[in-house]
Amino acid sequence: MTVFKHIAIIGLGLIGSSAARATKAYCPDVTVSLYDKSEFVRDRARALNLGDNVTDDIQDAVRAADLVLLCVPVRAMGIVAAEMAPALKKDVIICDTGSVKVSVIKTLQDNLPNHIIVPSHPLAGTENNGPDAGFAELFQDHPVILTPDAHTPAQAIAYIADYWEEIGGRINLMSAEHHDHVLALTSHLPHVIAYQLIGMVSGYEKKSRTPIMRYSAGSFRDATRVAASEPRLWQDIMLENAPALLPVLDHFIADLKKLRTAIASQDGDYLLEHFKESQKARLALKTDHDIRP
Repeated sequence: MTVFKHIAIIGLGLIGSSAARATKAYCPDVTVSLYDKSEFVRDRARALNLGDNVTDDIQDAVRAADLVLLCVPVRAMGIVAAEMAPALKKDVIICDTGSVKVSVIKTLQDNLPNHIIVPSHPLAGTENNGPDAGFAELFQDHPVILTPDAHTPAQAIAYIADYWEEIGGRINLMSAEHHDHVLALTSHLPHVIAYQLIGMVSGYEKKSRTPIMRYSAGSFRDATRVAASEPRLWQDIMLENAPALLPVLDHFIADLKKLRTAIASQDGDYLLEHFKESQKARLALKTDHDIRP
């Protein structure tokens, strides 16, 4: 059972609204205060009864909290941290849910030097966003990566791990640098590909003035599903994780050129071997636990 008695959730998109629902569902004795900079989102949160208190003032939201969960875009972390800092309790624990860790950790430490920070990243989501998109079961049986450093108190790490496990997550520990490299490969690059692929086909359609996407097969829809995700959110992620993403993107482009060369030279042996290895790796993935997005 979580030790936290009062949790403030800042940012009520998919992750924040799901965390609010999950906390109320699985930790019913915890008081949940909510804040989002958008008046429309705050009104929806009230209408959906997502928490015990939805406030128009970020400092009111965090004032009594012993855990503050930051569910805002990665490039908004510093702004939010500075805004709420004067109202934070001395012993509060700050936990973020950003998809980039190295830059976010530095930003939070710079803005909250006197507070305990336990960085986290729940690997769960959909292509949908906003308070209406959330659901209490979002984190069930999905990994939650914690990236504390050598100075993070062990007790605080344990408290955050207990909270995520209470609402369904499976805890994994790794360094921030390793996290950013892994996510560049498994999440950020796939989003780059999805946005580019659907953008390219849409461009062909506009240029030719003929319908193309109406004939898209399941493979095209599956490959581009995450391109329906919030663009500004992913703009921030790509830019913040550029140090890890750019080498991965270069590697992908180099491998793609090899495939092009094989196709152009009718090198069926290379294609078959490559496809077999890729098929083997994909089949080894537990499809019943695929992470979205």
